[in-house]
Formats: sequence, structure tokens, C-alpha cells
Amino acid sequence: MKLILLVGPSGSGKDTLLRAVRRQFNGSCFVEFVRRYITRPPDSNEDNYYVDRSCFKILKHNGFFVSDWQAHGNEYGIPRNAISGNNGYQRLLCSVSRDAIGDFENFHDNVTVLQVTASKDVLRHRLQGRGRENPEDIEKRLSRAEHPVHAKDLIVFDNSTNLEQSQKNFICLLEKL
Repeated sequence: MKLILLVGPSGSGKDTLLRAVRRQFNGSCFVEFVRRYITRPPDSNEDNYYVDRSCFKILKHNGFFVSDWQAHGNEYGIPRNAISGNNGYQRLLCSVSRDAIGDFENFHDNVTVLQVTASKDVLRHRLQGRGRENPEDIEKRLSRAEHPVHAKDLIVFDNSTNLEQSQKNFICLLEKL
């Protein structure tokens, strides 16, 4: 089983690509989506488990997560049992922080990292349209987007093109992995 980690800056379109993959492969054994535990309730673009901070702390203390990280004032974690069990799926797909890649590479021996990118102007436009951050927070996110990603097996996917074409290209890339 291949573990595919999806990384990329806020606004790069990771959740939109995940939704397209779900639509394409719903009910098949092609891919399973790993749900994250987050201390922020999911919005309509996400499918995560919400837990409050005290619950998250208990889970972390008890070794429940293969990896956890903080981002933008929230805690994120991926459960070990989601990675260690192979329920007949060919691929596991998981959206994570670039800082967590090493945890997964140390835990699982077949990891590919897909870095979703977009131009700075596209990122800014998408972040502004989302309406979750103020202009100062958007600029912080944009500066963080320029940090390099380090992975043993890294593929960069440019998601700056039109939505329909990007989704087709991404699904094609997943099928080749």
C-alpha cells in the first residue's frame, strides 16, 4: 500500500482536489482518505474529526497519533491506526503539514509526497475569497508558502490552471502512482 501525503500552502487547492478524487473513486478500492483530528470544527470543504484541545492533548499523550502539528492556532493529528491498517486499498491519501513528512517516512516504508503549488497571486486571491483570514494573516501564509518541502519522494503539482483541468491532471497523476 502506498501512502500519499498531500502538502501545500493554504489556498493551493488541496481540499478541492481531494473532493474531485472522492467523486471519481467513490466506493472503489483505489484510494482511502485519512481523516485528520483537528481542534477546529471542519468547514464545508473538509472532512475531519473535531476534538477539543483537552481531548487532543490526551490522544497525543497516549501515542494515538503517528504525527501531530500546530498550524494557525490549531492542533492537527493523524491516527496511527489509519496508516498501519491496510483495508484492501491501493493508496492512502492524507493532507498533512510539510513539517510532518519525516514522521510518516519513518513510520511507513512506501511514502510519496505530492506538493500542491500555485502562484502567489492565485494563492492570495483564493485566500481572500475564503474570508477566514485578515490581510496580515494572508501575507504570513504567503510568506510561509515559499519554504521548501523536504521529502524522499517528492512530486510537485501546479494547481494554478483552471479547476476542471487541474482536477483531471491530479486524478491522472494519482492513477500513475
